[in-house]
Amino acid sequence: MIDTHIHLDSNEFIDDLNCVIKRAIDSNVEKMLIPGASLHSLANAIHIANDNQCVYYAVGIHPYHIDEIIDNHKSNNIAYNEKALQYLETNITLPKCRAIGECGLDYYRLSDNFCDEIYMQIECFKMQIELSIKYDLPLILHVRDSKSDYNASREVANILNTYIKNGNKLRGVFHCYNACDILLEFCESFYYGIGGILTFKNAKDLIEILPNIPKERLLLETDAPYLAPVPHRGKRNESSFLPHVIDKMSMLLNIDINELENITSQNAQILFRF
Repeated sequence: MIDTHIHLDSNEFIDDLNCVIKRAIDSNVEKMLIPGASLHSLANAIHIANDNQCVYYAVGIHPYHIDEIIDNHKSNNIAYNEKALQYLETNITLPKCRAIGECGLDYYRLSDNFCDEIYMQIECFKMQIELSIKYDLPLILHVRDSKSDYNASREVANILNTYIKNGNKLRGVFHCYNACDILLEFCESFYYGIGGILTFKNAKDLIEILPNIPKERLLLETDAPYLAPVPHRGKRNESSFLPHVIDKMSMLLNIDINELENITSQNAQILFRF
């Protein structure tokens, strides 16, 4: 198996990182990918990847951390921190970088200044799409809607479609796929990350849409240390829990576990060029 989304650079793993990686390998997880979320943790992600043959990383700015790269904005004009941008690009070109992101839109916890916040999220997302085009790397997409609508998903779809219509061949993964059918329209070039949420009792929407995802577009992920699957829900998540996800996926799709492991691993190898 391949864990396509695990935050090994999180402080949650400081005390036992080597044990976490060993347990993953012992559980038949052959590769792990650290998504880029913050500039502050990027150096640690690169260090972990360089120290472990089975670990790779991505470079990106999570919607919650856009202030790390945006100095200010006035009159619909974004001013980026040039040193931060240069730091991003320098690390994109290193051998174990495999993607741009996680990047995208998150409307779940918008502040009172939500119009400004949405504008900055959109512009920062577009900037990272441009990096993916420049360096021919896949996108790791973070798409989280508010509790009341799918506006974030719609906006992401609009942005992607604009780039595609302009002749850009985008590819990537919808990390922690939110079961929105709008995003399923991109299944010719994008993949869908499935993790511990699939095992939750309230995962009705994801369970219902799972059979509609082409098998050649399924990816496994944990999003560890978050979203631990049942029976570990509420605990710190890690790659060694991935068998619980693929067990549930195998049951729902009526596909042999070994076959599903091969399918999802091959999908990850194609997308991230492992």
